[in-house]
Amino acid sequence: MELRTRRHKFTLAVAALAMAAAGTVGAVGTSAAPAEAAGRCVDYNYSQGGYSSCIGYIQQLVNYHTGAGLAVDNNFGPKTRSAVIRVQSIFRLTADGIVGPRTWNIICYPQKGPGPIPGFPYAAARAAGCSI
Repeated sequence: MELRTRRHKFTLAVAALAMAAAGTVGAVGTSAAPAEAAGRCVDYNYSQGGYSSCIGYIQQLVNYHTGAGLAVDNNFGPKTRSAVIRVQSIFRLTADGIVGPRTWNIICYPQKGPGPIPGFPYAAARAAGCSI
């Protein structure tokens, strides 16, 4: 009986080691935010109270469009909401403070003509999933 228990423990240990090497241990019971899991921020809506790297990209893009001077802290707080509402008002969108498809469509692009536009955060736009 003792030999069988040792074999069972050994088999479990080897299986756990194999799973850890494959990267599956640790994934059980944890999950990334939807946007990070999918890799495209532009496929999701963001609003006040959220926290993710995607919100940092929103902050960079909104800073470009409004000059809001938001701290890029990945936190969708009241200042970020106000800056998003300002962008939405400028571009005649529903000013609700929610970054959804129509708002993404505005902030993803420089809105100032073709070619590289100085100051536009191209890296943030690409990281967010904008097709720029």
